[in-house]
Amino acid sequence: MSARQPSADETPAVVIAKTETSHQARRDKVSLMETDDYVCLEPSDPLSKAVEVMKQDEGGCAIVCEHGRVVGIFTERDVLTKIIGESIDMSDPVSKWMSPIVATLSPDATIGDAVAMMTEKSYRNIPLVKDGQLAGSISVFDVISYLAETYPKETMNLPPNPDQVMDSEHGG
Repeated sequence: MSARQPSADETPAVVIAKTETSHQARRDKVSLMETDDYVCLEPSDPLSKAVEVMKQDEGGCAIVCEHGRVVGIFTERDVLTKIIGESIDMSDPVSKWMSPIVATLSPDATIGDAVAMMTEKSYRNIPLVKDGQLAGSISVFDVISYLAETYPKETMNLPPNPDQVMDSEHGG
C-alpha cells in the first residue's frame, strides 16, 4: 500500500468518512438491537452458577440484580483477573467477585452513546435500565452486528485514509 505523505510543513490529518449512514447509526436507539439476550443472577447466587450461565451467554457476562435493580456485573474479565490462579470457594456468592455497576444506559440511549461509553470505560457489556429496573443489555458484539448489517458495503470497504492509493484494485 502507498499513501500520499504529508510534506514537512503539513500536519497529518486523520480523515473520517462521515456519511449519512454513519450519522444515522450514531442517532439510532440501542433498543433497535437485540437487548433481551442477557443473564441475570441474584447477589447470593454461588460463583459456580455465575460461571455456568456465563458459558451460555454470548456477551460473556452475568448481570447481578436485587429485586430487578442492577447491583453489579460479573464478566469474563472478572474471571480472568480475580478467579483464575486463586484458591477460591465456588460456593461463595457472586457478589463477592462481581464488579459494582458504575454506568448503565437507558433503552432510549443512542448507539453512539453506547459506543462512546464502551470506548471510554473499556466496557464490553452495558446493562440497560428503565425506571430503575433492568430492561436489557447490549454487548460490543451487538453493536458490531448492528453496524455490519446497517452500513452499506461501499462504506465498510473504504480505506482508513481516503487519500490512500491501493497497490491493487482488491486492496491486497
